[in-house]
Amino acid sequence: MQGSVPVPQIRPAPPARAVRNETPQFIADQRAVARRLEAAGMATEARLHWRYVAALMPDDAEAKSEIARLDGPIRARVEALIAQGEAAVARNRLPDAQAAFLKALAVDGANERARTRLRELDTRAAFLAQDRKDQRARTTARNSGSESADDE
Repeated sequence: MQGSVPVPQIRPAPPARAVRNETPQFIADQRAVARRLEAAGMATEARLHWRYVAALMPDDAEAKSEIARLDGPIRARVEALIAQGEAAVARNRLPDAQAAFLKALAVDGANERARTRLRELDTRAAFLAQDRKDQRARTTARNSGSESADDE
């Protein structure tokens, strides 16, 4: 057939025993990466690598312990960022509040409080923008009406 595309050869998956033989090395690598990340001050990322270990070895006491230990500082950082955002809202500094809530989500993407506050800020910004637009329209309408009254 002219113009036909050759079909690529599909390699079979490696045997299950080969994958199992690589798992201990993968787990050791994840432990090492987690320790390096934590030493570099990257607790959230370190916790993720400990979670990889826990997913492959659910009974691993070290992984469970490290995840629990890292949860505290991560939670404290998120709470501090949310408090910073709330303080910025109270001062009506909405861009600063938004930045703080986004940072909280960067540390803990599942934090519903930060996500909710961001949605509220977006809604508030939309209402403020609409209010400004309505005010401009009223001003334009008043100016148009007074000019036509003066012209007569």
